[in-house]
Amino acid sequence: MSFHDVLFPPTISYGSSGGPGFNTTVLELASGHEQRNINWSEVRARYDVSYGVKTPEEMDLLIAFFYARQGKAYGFRYKDWADYQITDQLIGIGDGVTQNFQVYKRYEGETAYAYDRPIRKIVAGSYAITDNGAAVATNRLNIDTGLLSLTSAPSVGHEVRILNMEFDVPVRFDIDEMNVSYEDYNNLSWPSIPLVELKVR
Repeated sequence: MSFHDVLFPPTISYGSSGGPGFNTTVLELASGHEQRNINWSEVRARYDVSYGVKTPEEMDLLIAFFYARQGKAYGFRYKDWADYQITDQLIGIGDGVTQNFQVYKRYEGETAYAYDRPIRKIVAGSYAITDNGAAVATNRLNIDTGLLSLTSAPSVGHEVRILNMEFDVPVRFDIDEMNVSYEDYNNLSWPSIPLVELKVR
């Protein structure tokens, strides 16, 4: 998959709209009961960044960014200001064998219905990870895949824990054509600029 490891301008993403999405088929039975099928194993977010453009300079920046990504052709990093941090979370318990752990964020972890979201685009320099309280070397984490590869397997019962971390969402433009309107002198608008999350490995 073609991906540019660049961050969408955060001044524009701040003020945009959107968030996580799921895909569920609902079959209504004759009795009035429902049968629901979960079609996606992972969440897929969508955003509209048109609301984040506040100045002509930001519109110029957005147009240049769109050109460089060639519309839908290349993915990029996006900061979802509503959800971009992990704080003090367990991601694995040592069994004496496993050395690799995928970073994820757990939602509603205090209940039996927790949802684990794999995190694959980590912000460089934003994280601290421990193995039974001892700091893990930062170069053991692949910030492009979210895979933590330890030099040796944690001992049985040892907790592998994220103390803090920031992450981005891999996305692409969901349009191939610009639709900029010239409302008046030095005032441009782009009514809808959709982004869609990419499933990367």
